Amino acid sequence: MMALGVLGLMNFSQGSDLSEAFVALYMILFSSLLAIYEFMWWSTIDSLNKSMRKNFGFLYGIRGKALYMIFVAFLAIGLEHKVIKWLQWTVGIAFLAVGVLQMFISFARPQWVSSYKSPTGGLSDNVEQSV
Repeated sequence: MMALGVLGLMNFSQGSDLSEAFVALYMILFSSLLAIYEFMWWSTIDSLNKSMRKNFGFLYGIRGKALYMIFVAFLAIGLEHKVIKWLQWTVGIAFLAVGVLQMFISFARPQWVSSYKSPTGGLSDNVEQSV
């Protein structure tokens, strides 16, 4: 998705609608946010994880992350460049499928996701953290 945003910016021409550049920038921003969250599973940076949890706590639950994935899928599909149409649809459908699947599993089979634990680096066990 980040590559789609970068390609969208590269294909932006001077006479084009400025909203396309903003959509491409938002795609880069949102995909970076998702990448940072996913990298927290392998190597947690305590201060970054605390900041992410404080500002983007919806990513730390299955349903919040699923809704986020659905949102960015429609953002990818909404890009208007004709050159990268195949990539936009591939990325959009993939993110939409993952988001819908996560949402379906969270409602249809809650026991499958009941043991889900998000990254906890930087959070102490003694102090109650609000998300």
